[in-house]
Amino acid sequence: MKKVAAIVLLSCCALAQDKRAISRAEVGCGPQDEKFEVKTDESQHPTPTPKDGKAMIYVVADGHLTSIFGFDEMWVGAVNGGVSGGRYFFVPIDPGEHHVCAMLQSSLPARGPRVSVHSLKAEPGETYYFRTRLVGISTGFVLQLDQLDPDEGRWFVAWSKFSTSHPRN
Repeated sequence: MKKVAAIVLLSCCALAQDKRAISRAEVGCGPQDEKFEVKTDESQHPTPTPKDGKAMIYVVADGHLTSIFGFDEMWVGAVNGGVSGGRYFFVPIDPGEHHVCAMLQSSLPARGPRVSVHSLKAEPGETYYFRTRLVGISTGFVLQLDQLDPDEGRWFVAWSKFSTSHPRN
């Protein structure tokens, strides 16, 4: 009986450690219950460069579901892929170390991690490209956030449609 109690106690401790580790790893994410409205704007295709000592981040969605994107515990926008190609948005960012996060916004049941994280050391005047996509695993799909090479990033933005977003009230 003592062995069973010890196993249960150790299992509980292990689960608590995992939750704390996950929480620390998701430091770039905003509130988990945040939802965004996303619209595609086919009338324009802006590609600004960084200004005033800032860096610029472009986010491209390569998939059909909406993902929200943020850094340093604050969501800054959302993007959803489309049937006829990707969608993108951009956001200026201060130079320095940042914790970047993408989270799948879906009412579908989670079958894997809905969050993907990345670190970034942004330099003034530089442009960074990220892509969100769903990747198949044995139990379903997970959201993946990849930093792209600048040439590949510009290519993805060129064939994608511009999106605007705002938090739902």
